[in-house]
Formats: sequence, structure tokens, C-alpha cells
Amino acid sequence: MSERKSYLQMMSEGFRMMKQSKQLNHETKLRQWMFSINRESDWQVILRTERLKWIGPATNEFIVEPLSVQIGALLLTRHLETNEVRLKIEEEWGIESKVVCDDKEWERFVASLKQLKGE
Repeated sequence: MSERKSYLQMMSEGFRMMKQSKQLNHETKLRQWMFSINRESDWQVILRTERLKWIGPATNEFIVEPLSVQIGALLLTRHLETNEVRLKIEEEWGIESKVVCDDKEWERFVASLKQLKGE
């Protein structure tokens, strides 16, 4: 009986480890915005600022381009002329914000997201 129990415990541990290996947890920051990005089967983003915590619904939409990033309802757009990054969340009430960042900050941010996504 104890051999069977230890075998079942080993199998349970193996399945738990396999499930954990599929999960991705990543945090990245752009000025005062902190993004926690998780993935099990779909992507989920949590945005934290000084005044706000927004938890996005799970989505399969994760697009990283040189001047924009979209994760579900969250959209970041970079404007080269002004160095502004505009944040827009398409929901019932909607959220809009902006920060100013230089080229290197934006490039590091985009590179970290591409690495997370596996590009």
C-alpha cells in the first residue's frame, strides 16, 4: 500500500511541475506603470499605478510592434514626435493615461515583452 501511495505522490508532483512549467509570470515597468503579465493557457495583464490597479480578463491577443503593444483591452501607443506613450483600456468606463519616455526606455520595454512572448 505504501508503494502505491508513494507512486501516486510522485505522479501528482510530476503533474504539478508540468503545470508550473507552462505558466509564465513576468513583471516589467514603464515609468510609473507596472505590468504583471501571466500566462497559463491565455495571457492576462495586471496594471498597477500609484492610483490604480486594473486586472485584465484572460485573452489570447498579445501583439508587440515597434510603436504599439496590445494585450486584450489594453493598448499602448508610442508617439515619436512627442516621446509620449499613451495607455488606453477599452472597457465600459475606459481608462486613458500617458507618460513621456525616451527611445531606450521604450525599446527595453518592447524587448522584454518580445522575449516573454517568445519572439
